[in-house]
Amino acid sequence: MQVKSRGPGAMIATAVAALVLMSGLGAWSLFDAPRVPAAPAISGPELDPTLRTGKPTVVEFGANACLSCREMKVVLARLRQAYGDRVAVVEIDLLKQQEIAQRHYIQLMPTQVFFDAQGRETGRHMGKLGLEEVIVRLEQSASPRP
Repeated sequence: MQVKSRGPGAMIATAVAALVLMSGLGAWSLFDAPRVPAAPAISGPELDPTLRTGKPTVVEFGANACLSCREMKVVLARLRQAYGDRVAVVEIDLLKQQEIAQRHYIQLMPTQVFFDAQGRETGRHMGKLGLEEVIVRLEQSASPRP
């Protein structure tokens, strides 16, 4: 029987698979993401007054040097225009306030954190969002909880 070579990539993949099987590890253990601790509740002098207003809130963690963050500024401006004082919007420039990123476990710019009217975090999103998605998340935050 003749074995056809499939190139160096196939040989490396076969060797890795063999090592995984011989070591007794499951294939998933090689690809599992590291466990990240759950983020603590967001609070602090920069947010507490806003979170006590009784409004659904979105907090944008970003920076002017970030293109996606600048695009989010446009989305948040449209949100303010459409919803006025029914929602609270906070923008935090992480390059000017770097300690806040660590304190709130912000790993990527932009990150949006959503809160209900009682100031409880209801969700996070890393990356850019469109206006419609921000509105959906805020409406979910505003829904009464059991």
